[in-house]
Amino acid sequence: MKTKRQVNLRFPREPLLIEIERRCSFPDCGGRTHIGLTKSEAIEYRGFDCTQCERWNDDRLGEREVPEAWHGPIQPTQS
Repeated sequence: MKTKRQVNLRFPREPLLIEIERRCSFPDCGGRTHIGLTKSEAIEYRGFDCTQCERWNDDRLGEREVPEAWHGPIQPTQS
């Protein structure tokens, strides 16, 4: 008689997407921009285009903005 082998599947739960809100750094604009980032996008994130004035804003994610499960591969660069 064959015995059935029990298979345990594990699906770790971690955030798939984070949302951040930024303000344009240009004094004549100051528009708010909402940005959704996946883990791979968060690793590469270096700034955003303002949705109001369409100018580029250099930016980095702070450690507190990234879920704990993502902390390993995301290291803020020191300028």
